Amino acid sequence: MTDVRTTDAGVEFLERLLERSERNPDRSRRASAAPEYDRLSTAQQVSRFHDQMAAAERFGAVEVQRGKRDRGHLIERVRVRDPELLARHLGRPTAPAIAQRVREELLPIAAAGQPWVGALLDEMSARWARSEAAYRLTSGQADAAKEFFTLLASISRQEARGLDARTFSQKATNDTKAFDRHASRLAAVLGVRIGKPGAAADVVWAHLGLERFSHPVHLRGPVAVEGSKGRIVDGSAKPFASIHPEMLSQLSVLERPTAILTIENYASFNRQVREIEDGSLVVYTGGFPAAGIIELLTKVLAVVPAEVPFLHWGDVDAGGVRIFRYLEESLPRGPRPHLMTKELAEKAGSPAEADPSLASIARSDSLIGGLAEWLAFGSDVRHLEQEALDPAPASELGRAG
Repeated sequence: MTDVRTTDAGVEFLERLLERSERNPDRSRRASAAPEYDRLSTAQQVSRFHDQMAAAERFGAVEVQRGKRDRGHLIERVRVRDPELLARHLGRPTAPAIAQRVREELLPIAAAGQPWVGALLDEMSARWARSEAAYRLTSGQADAAKEFFTLLASISRQEARGLDARTFSQKATNDTKAFDRHASRLAAVLGVRIGKPGAAADVVWAHLGLERFSHPVHLRGPVAVEGSKGRIVDGSAKPFASIHPEMLSQLSVLERPTAILTIENYASFNRQVREIEDGSLVVYTGGFPAAGIIELLTKVLAVVPAEVPFLHWGDVDAGGVRIFRYLEESLPRGPRPHLMTKELAEKAGSPAEADPSLASIARSDSLIGGLAEWLAFGSDVRHLEQEALDPAPASELGRAG
């Protein structure tokens, strides 16, 4: 067999042809390409390229089509005749063979998880067999893929619940940084798995019960954390108090709030707790609420009478709508929109493109469904950042939503 392992224009050309064949193995017309003579700057390079194409043709891997008449000395097109022979000629296995070998290495790891982990391996193997990357992993990254599937299998067995990311990573892979290396692809896979494709990573981790060391919950209102030696945190402290999720077992509601108001953005939260004194319990969500925030709200909603209004104030855009819907789906009682209306956005918002990805929320029974419908399919959509509005009391008159 001709040795073509030295990387040069001819080898790269044949590799590209083989990759085209492998990416679409069922194509009716065999992969072909025209040489790029502009890249061959010397007569020696042209001669070597022609020799390599002739060697591949003799091996039965390709067919070479030459020019006619005065272009008879040039190659016009090279067409793949047999992808397996071309791979042998290039001195490497075919993509399907590589994919199958990697799949066999990963199968015992995937089989230790829930069935969906094995289904994901089948999906990724099919893409590797077409010389494609899958979740930014190629078939040549077997060690990284083993780490990825080890983490997934462990997550599927509920072994991440209650742990921070570094501790979980150490327990699953004996490497504290493995989770960080795969965090974005884990979030992509698991977001689809929990029915929230494209969701922020924190939302995914919250569903798993996994947090990268939980953040304190910022709030202002009639709640407190009591310890054995007295009050540890007073929720009425100015401008606001911070409660770590580990303290939530000691949380108590001191008196009935006039309302419960969650706020998406930090600037608006700060203005609300500084400028509005209406007896509400105000909680900062920091975008998509983490598990600690959901736990706190669940605890509060369980003891506060149902007639106490529960409101959420966020941006009028796709992200704001998804956060609102997430609160509805995650809590025993969903919020009502506060200062989140089409009318306010039309008055103070900025022009934006419709976002059809909100269709599922628009068609649901969500209290934000009407706004989602407009943002998804409206002809004159506008987005409104909540910082553009002044805070308002969490009451019937101040709600404007």
